[in-house]
Order: sequence, then structure tokens, then C-alpha cells
Amino acid sequence: MGYDAWESFSAKDLPATSEFSKEIFTYLKHDCVVLDLGCGYGRLSGLLSEQGYLVYGIDKNPNAIKEAKENPELTDVSFSVQNATKTDFEDRFFNGIILQGVLACMGPNDRQKTLAECHRILRPKAVIQIAEFGQTDNKKKYLEHAQETGEYGTIIIKNPDESDRFQTHNFSKLGLQVLIEEARLEILNYESPTFKTIHGNDHPGHTFLCRKS
Repeated sequence: MGYDAWESFSAKDLPATSEFSKEIFTYLKHDCVVLDLGCGYGRLSGLLSEQGYLVYGIDKNPNAIKEAKENPELTDVSFSVQNATKTDFEDRFFNGIILQGVLACMGPNDRQKTLAECHRILRPKAVIQIAEFGQTDNKKKYLEHAQETGEYGTIIIKNPDESDRFQTHNFSKLGLQVLIEEARLEILNYESPTFKTIHGNDHPGHTFLCRKS
């Protein structure tokens, strides 16, 4: 089914279950320019704005951006429909970037392109926080899904009626770390939180706080 489903979800149906780490706040002053990349309907954008940051939110889903723009509590945030692999922002524009469960929604090539784009638009020594669902020890499940998705760790989430809902990737710690380092990002801190899936189950996660090197 590919990753195209993420572009057509209604705002209320967008999965948004991973907990946000506030570790990045210790590296950002109140007047910093921050990008919520893959912002959805603005769940985190509002929290970032409350910290006093100048916040931009982008997502490739027009339904989500429309909802965010119409939210009266998010009028201080600048939202736009953009592709994470090639944005409209100038070089070295942001003090910080948040990617909360974003890389999981795209294929391997686009993951690399997205982090390269983040490197381009980050200011020197600026920070980026990346949070993603990790892999469980259920190798059988991943091998079965890989027959359909073509990639170990990439799975298809089902609706209650067993129809396909969306495709997503669960990262190994090493796999995500290599991806980050290939993008010339220096890892400052790592956390291994427990996230909730859309079905309410506990699931291992990764949160990397990095700096543009």
C-alpha cells in the first residue's frame, strides 16, 4: 500500500501517540525559531509556541494543515503544506527542529533526504529532536510484513475490519543512529521511552537529541 495514506487522513484520524520529550527546551532560548516538521494538526506546535518560540509547522497532509490553520489557539504558528524532503525555507533558518514520528511515515530514500534537508535549514550548532517507534523482539511479525512491504521493520497497521490503514516503519536503535550520523548530525542525548500505539499498547521507542555539526 505504500506510504501515500498519510497524505489523505482527515485531521481527526491522524495517529499521534508518541510522547514528546522536553529535553530540547534546555537548548533553545525563548525567542528561537523552531520547525515542527510533520506537524499534523498542530498538537506539538501549540506547545512549542507556549514556550515563546517563533514556530513554523509543515505537513504534506492538506487536511491536517487546514485544521491547524483554523484552530484559534494556534494563530501564532505559521502553517503550510510542504514536503519534508524539499522545503521552501532558506539555508540555516532554524534554531531547532522537531521530528515526532515523521521518518516512520516515509521510505528509506525519503528518510535520508529529509534529514539532509533538516541539515540544510538548521543554523550552525542548532538542535534537532527525533522520536520514532522502535522495534520489538517479534521477528516473525517483521519478517511476515517484509514480504509485502519489502523492508524489515516496515509494517502495515490494520483497521478493526482488517483492512489496511497505513504503513509505518519501526526502527532499530542502530538503524536510526546510522541514519542520523550519515546526515552529519551529532548525537547529544538518547532516551528509550515507552510509547503507546494507536491501539493503546505499550511499545518501545527512541528519542535522539542531536546538533548540526
